[in-house]
Amino acid sequence: MAKQFDPYVGILGDPACRPGWERHFPRIAELLWQTYHPSHVFVPGDVAMNGRPSEHERFLSYCRRRQWQWVVAMGDHDRPRDHFERYWGPPHKVTDVGRWRFIGVDTAEKVLTEEEASWLRRQIKDDSVIYMHMPPQMPGWDFHALDAASTTRFFRVIDEFSDHVRACFFGHIHAYDRKEYAGVPLIVSGAGGAEARGLGSNGYEGLRPFQAMAFSTVSGEIFLLEDRR
Repeated sequence: MAKQFDPYVGILGDPACRPGWERHFPRIAELLWQTYHPSHVFVPGDVAMNGRPSEHERFLSYCRRRQWQWVVAMGDHDRPRDHFERYWGPPHKVTDVGRWRFIGVDTAEKVLTEEEASWLRRQIKDDSVIYMHMPPQMPGWDFHALDAASTTRFFRVIDEFSDHVRACFFGHIHAYDRKEYAGVPLIVSGAGGAEARGLGSNGYEGLRPFQAMAFSTVSGEIFLLEDRR
């Protein structure tokens, strides 16, 4: 049970990029609200299936049902950029919540460019959390991850700032998995309503419950929430 005195934010990946998300996303979103009452929900991309304005509007109508702020970094299904920006603002995001800085990185084109890596370096401060759509290449993630050059750029940033980054969250892979690099937790949480899969050695294997993450802005603890109803 959530501690009532801890304020939380949520992280919920890939909520609306597959048919049927309207059946699944409201359930996990409501469970997140009832359990943690987060002030913000940070989304590492894919709030639409084909980037149409009607899809963004439909998803946003669900987000407005509670008193929380949804902050979205752009995913590949959210393109084109002009439609995304109309509803969610810039594809990159910097949001300070208490002492924590949440940095949303745009990897909608399935790469992390040198320019984007430099932008990320400029945003990091003590107690930073990074979220972006495409995960880096790691064992078990290679089938649905950034290319090798983009992965190298990302890990160079983490090497430089590992003492300042509490965790990194990713989407794109419609599953929950947790790894570590340079002492920093790397968490894929991409089963927030679109599709919920299990992971094998390097691909999908079986099914899992839909998921969301909660992050305590007091302690920095990270919690997994699953819809097992």
